[in-house]
Amino acid sequence: MRRLAALAAGVALLAGCTMPQAPEEPAPAPSTVETPSPTPTPPPRPFTVTTTEVPTTYDPAAATTAADALVALNAFSRLMVVHPEGAELKPDLASDCLYTSPTTYQCDLPEGLTFHNGHELTASDVKFSIERAYRLSVPRSSIQLFDSLQRVDVVDEKTVAFVLKYADSQFGHALATPAASIVDEELYDPDAVRSNEGQVVGSGPYQLVTTAPDHLVFERFEDYRGAQGGTIDEVRVSFAADSGAVEEAMAAASTDVVWRSLNESALQRLATEMATHDDATRTGFTRVDLPQVRVQRLLFRPDSAYREDPAVRAAVAAALQADRSLASIVPPTVEGAVDAFPVGGTAEVPDLGGQRLRLTLAYSSKAPGQRDLASMLRDRLEERAGMSVQLVPDTNDADLLLTDRPAWVNTAFGWLQSYVDDALPGSREKVDDLVRHARETTDPPTRLALLAEIQQQAAADLTVLPLSVGPETMFLGPGTTLQGQPFGPAWQLGLWSLRD
Repeated sequence: MRRLAALAAGVALLAGCTMPQAPEEPAPAPSTVETPSPTPTPPPRPFTVTTTEVPTTYDPAAATTAADALVALNAFSRLMVVHPEGAELKPDLASDCLYTSPTTYQCDLPEGLTFHNGHELTASDVKFSIERAYRLSVPRSSIQLFDSLQRVDVVDEKTVAFVLKYADSQFGHALATPAASIVDEELYDPDAVRSNEGQVVGSGPYQLVTTAPDHLVFERFEDYRGAQGGTIDEVRVSFAADSGAVEEAMAAASTDVVWRSLNESALQRLATEMATHDDATRTGFTRVDLPQVRVQRLLFRPDSAYREDPAVRAAVAAALQADRSLASIVPPTVEGAVDAFPVGGTAEVPDLGGQRLRLTLAYSSKAPGQRDLASMLRDRLEERAGMSVQLVPDTNDADLLLTDRPAWVNTAFGWLQSYVDDALPGSREKVDDLVRHARETTDPPTRLALLAEIQQQAAADLTVLPLSVGPETMFLGPGTTLQGQPFGPAWQLGLWSLRD
């Protein structure tokens, strides 16, 4: 019994005691490893047009190249627009333009026109712009198409009248060319070409907001009031180094449009690729050909020492006759073209007195195929005419100038400008008289006869040699299309026509 009592007392004692507890584990230290932030999504690539040709100026009054025209026609507006397929003339910024007399061409402006900087655009700006371009008179610009202009009158704030020296039926077409672009008279110097460092201010469908050595950026101008509004908010025009770089951009799908730029070898490679991929490249580009619009011509520079020598001009023409395929300065698809120049066969090269002449021949290193064509021309002149010809890229300071620049407007008058502007002294009076009468007449057969005579005189003078005519080529990436009137007055690219 005592044992049981002692055991019970022991259990009671143990129950009343507090048992020691094991020490608690320390809380784990906070982790020093940070959770990585999510990688920011890069902004989408802007809609991109790729070309190898870089503008030399952003001032439309000084535009002389196809690349210059791309800026002028997209960033600036004009009173009229020409659709190149049939040289159809329509109002652009103007609400209407018409002849109020045989020698007065009057244009009305709509209400609410502004420049990209918000300044109001009035008839005074139009007068300033045309008179400025005429005053600057940049060689090889489109201002020579304004030869019939006597003066510009401001009738009121929304009306401008062009008073002409004679009844010029072609004057409206001149108002569609780059030199007729309207600039802000508050910003542009009336006596000097604007530097590329200055702000570009126009009133066209796109505003040029960024200029860099390798690209331009255009933004859609929402207040544009003309006939050719765009829909893509931002367009980047990227300048590729050469045809190979353009092919790489297409293969990497880093561009949406390729304008010109590809040489013949690249075009053949892409044609082979497209033949096995349902008429598209592996990255989905389709080809758009503009037939019979790229015209290769060889010009004697007006102040070349050899230009005044008829034997030298005849020797150059004869040496190249077998290789030339175009018989007119005016492309065959343009109304008024006639075959005035002999092509093909074997021509007798005039005797140059046994002397081996040294000439220079300039070409554009950025235009597709120009280097190869210039090399071929040099070979023919050296082999057949006994000349020594040095090729010089990217200059106008040469005896012979190879160009594929289009006319400023796709009419016979536009294409003849390269000859008419620099006619020989002995032909100048005759050519000017023919041009004036061709512009004055309202009788189509008479106009065609006069145009034919101008072309025959060009073939006699040989200061401009037509070489060949072929397609202009562009490529459109997946989902990219052309809408409306895609091109300027002589097939210059219009950003306003692109859709994505």
